Amino acid sequence: MTTQKTALVLGGGGHYGISFETGYLRGLFDAGINLRHADIILGSSAGSQVGAVMASNKDWDTIWHDQIETDVDETTPISEAGMADLFKEYNNLPKISHSDKEWIDKLGEISKRTHIDFADNYRLDMVQKRIGDGVEWTDSLRVATTEIGSSKRVVFDKTSNVALLSALAASSALPGVWPAVNINNHQYFDGGSYSMDNPDLIEDADNVIVISNNLPILAPYKTSDLVTKMNNKGIKTTLLVPGDAVVAILNKYGNNTMESALRSEVANAARKQGQADAQKLADLPLN
Repeated sequence: MTTQKTALVLGGGGHYGISFETGYLRGLFDAGINLRHADIILGSSAGSQVGAVMASNKDWDTIWHDQIETDVDETTPISEAGMADLFKEYNNLPKISHSDKEWIDKLGEISKRTHIDFADNYRLDMVQKRIGDGVEWTDSLRVATTEIGSSKRVVFDKTSNVALLSALAASSALPGVWPAVNINNHQYFDGGSYSMDNPDLIEDADNVIVISNNLPILAPYKTSDLVTKMNNKGIKTTLLVPGDAVVAILNKYGNNTMESALRSEVANAARKQGQADAQKLADLPLN
């Protein structure tokens, strides 16, 4: 009998992404689908932080308290107006780029010019506070980043000899907001620069579940296109995105994915959606 391997892919999306993915996964768990038992958990950007928590041994009550019920006390080094201008710059990149690589190169240039006035360890401390204590590399966890210069995606895992906090900070180093992270004399930035979700990085699983935040942000490679290609290659890939109730909450907060105040509302709506969607995944070979 052939053993089936399942992969969980978690995409980027700031506080919105963290709360949607956490709530949705909890809703699936409520309905008997435990994707925390996936053989592979790949996270990009904010999804890398969710993936690290999901791959840990923390129980759901602790996760829910720490990630959803606890107030987030963070200072983001960019204003709402600055963020709006940044996304305008992002959306202009495909118009001035002659190739996908040049597009990613230009994101890297934005990353290189990104500096913050906070203490050197501020970002690592923030990530540590987000994921909490007791979260370490596991056999299943993978973290997607982008290397400045080559513009290639690099996936870190337990065997990479890289500190988990550094990998997570690099994966979620959104150009223009957080500076790139130096790892072994190479600079790495946002894992969502190639694709918001990077499902095609999974080549060693039979079933791939992609929880995408489906944001209207342009990226060189659309997740839906990558999912189609994976299915055509024979890798059964399921794409799950926020429903209308969740999206309405984001709209209420001015579509600001970096707004931490939306976390509880989004997570609870996502939890209900996960409970309702569980039947879609009922045939997965999970332990």
